[in-house]
Amino acid sequence: MYTSSGRPLCIIGNVVDDQGRESMKSILVQHGRIVAIQPGKVPFDLPNLILLKLADDEVVFPGLINLHVHSEYNIFPLWKSPAVWSSRFQWRNNEQYFDDIKRFKEYIDTNWKHESYDFIQSVLYAPDSVNRPPLSSAALADAMREVLKLHGIVTELQAVAGGTTLVQQTIRLESNGKVPNFIIRDTTDPTELGIPDLKKVFSVVDFVKPGPDFDAPGAPERANDDTSGWPMMQLPSFDDFVTSVREGNSRYYACIAHLAEGRAGYLQKGKPDGFSRREFREFQRVLTPLAEAGLLKNANLTLTHACGLDYSDKSTLDFLLNNRISVVWSPVSNLLLYRDTIPVKQLLDHGINVCLGSDWAPSGSKHVWDEFKFARHFCDALNIAVSDAQLLAMMTQNPATALGSLRVGSIKTGYNADFFVLRKQTAQQPALAALHTQDDRAVRCTIVNGRIVYGDRNLFDTTLPVDYESIPASEGQIATQKAVSINSTLNFNLIKALSQVDILMYRYTNDIIRQPWLQRTKMLSSDDFVYQRQITQLKSILADLIKG
Repeated sequence: MYTSSGRPLCIIGNVVDDQGRESMKSILVQHGRIVAIQPGKVPFDLPNLILLKLADDEVVFPGLINLHVHSEYNIFPLWKSPAVWSSRFQWRNNEQYFDDIKRFKEYIDTNWKHESYDFIQSVLYAPDSVNRPPLSSAALADAMREVLKLHGIVTELQAVAGGTTLVQQTIRLESNGKVPNFIIRDTTDPTELGIPDLKKVFSVVDFVKPGPDFDAPGAPERANDDTSGWPMMQLPSFDDFVTSVREGNSRYYACIAHLAEGRAGYLQKGKPDGFSRREFREFQRVLTPLAEAGLLKNANLTLTHACGLDYSDKSTLDFLLNNRISVVWSPVSNLLLYRDTIPVKQLLDHGINVCLGSDWAPSGSKHVWDEFKFARHFCDALNIAVSDAQLLAMMTQNPATALGSLRVGSIKTGYNADFFVLRKQTAQQPALAALHTQDDRAVRCTIVNGRIVYGDRNLFDTTLPVDYESIPASEGQIATQKAVSINSTLNFNLIKALSQVDILMYRYTNDIIRQPWLQRTKMLSSDDFVYQRQITQLKSILADLIKG
């Protein structure tokens, strides 16, 4: 991550605590950490201090944490799935998914180079350069790193626009490959997380897959197949994790793994995905000896989705609880793809640590704050007694616990200086109520590592002595009121980056698959009317599921 500030920062305003209560405080930040918190309005006196005084209707939340996100897909629109699936391995083999998402993504990755020669030249050479020699392989590699940076920052902006400051390491869905981060924390760097330098957080898409010599059928008419008899093969990632646990968690400080993603049998009673159910049973069988030896509970293991677990079996819940295994809940993605999700109240009542995750743009929320808002709607629709404070914890304290009780997710002395400032409807509105009535247009600013990286343009104009870039009108009316400030060493040009993404997307949708209605998702949910309609439709689908 390249986000940092060499100047101390003082924030004076109403601050939200771990229970969602707010009180007037003064926060002093230096070198990316919270070094002091005083009750009331206490302006600190330090050289070069940046003072951020909040209005009465503004409140400071800890930066949000998203442990389930594939950020590189944030530019893609919500996918119109041709079926309701049983298993994740079905839609991953669907031809429409290949066209709309997988090949689309591959086209953009590949054609940064093949169709963007002028763009790459502009990255390498100053605009007034007279001599622009042909690109050598070394120069091209440097240029492609620059292009990847531009692409990465564009996708990360969607997260910070929703108050997110720490995300799961961005991994490629198809290959587990690492994608670098630039303006936001991710789970890659031990130093940023405050964990031992020789350890890391292991993020993995799959521990198993169907096979060998078997391709899950991806045709929509096969979506309701019984998957319980599919062959199953363990992947090297599972052996790697098991070895680490067996060696006293020598390699990994924590692990975040997609597991048992499919139909849960909760909203669609009696219809769990058979392959996902078997997947967890095999996982549990292999890990039980390590659990009995007391090793698994120190692995800081988090299961993403975990829909295929038999939650009616108390021994399953006990296995999770006794081994300190967390679960990431992604209701939007679960309902869009499977019309089902996990019985979250049952997990909470059993004491299991639950986090929220937005998944990815093709079948998930814009950011984890939007996932919070849908989770609130879900709980209300099913009359599930889950409080706003519990839901807030699912994107602050709980993911910090899942990662091994890191110093993130709370506003406390010694913690990382990651915040977002939200403008409430009125000064009297409770902070937690504002979380589900306001949207991302009300984000006053987002602060990562003590640097204000995103916020209202007038805030940068009147308060902050830093350079910034305005967000172009192509992103929507509300986005034009926002700005982004990024370390100058990154040499980042937002308008150029967005333009290049749009050119490639236009060529693919118009010239190759001839689906011109497929367009890049907008940065803000408040500007993205297509996205808003999809979420509204999903709420109607949920209502129908509840009616039976």
